[in-house]
Amino acid sequence: MAVRYVVDENGERVAVLLEFEEYEKLLAQHPAQEDDEDFDPEDAERRITEFVSSADELSGPTVEELAEHTAGLMRGTWDELESYMRGKPHNKVLATELQLSQRARSMQPDDPEQWRHYAATTLLSGMISTRSDSSRQ
Repeated sequence: MAVRYVVDENGERVAVLLEFEEYEKLLAQHPAQEDDEDFDPEDAERRITEFVSSADELSGPTVEELAEHTAGLMRGTWDELESYMRGKPHNKVLATELQLSQRARSMQPDDPEQWRHYAATTLLSGMISTRSDSSRQ
């Protein structure tokens, strides 16, 4: 059986594609939890913190620096989009959000454009909830 890989936009291998039978074998080895009663949110937060700390050991900027830069880019994008939508009728902004969501749902999950549409939808949804009632038309 030939091994098949998933590659990112730079041609780097990021995952291995499994045959369905192999996937089922892996699932059988790790049964899913039946209910959420065993879920411990504090343990989950601790594990996330441990993962973030271990990633800081990798080369490059710290996770904190990457997170701050990413959040800053999103703030800039938010400000630019908010400026662009300023003065537009509420229903037109809402319709734009709905159309972007509809487009995203029609795309394949491995299409990066799908996730950009979902991100735009998320930004617009935050703007709709903060717009004043006086702008509804």
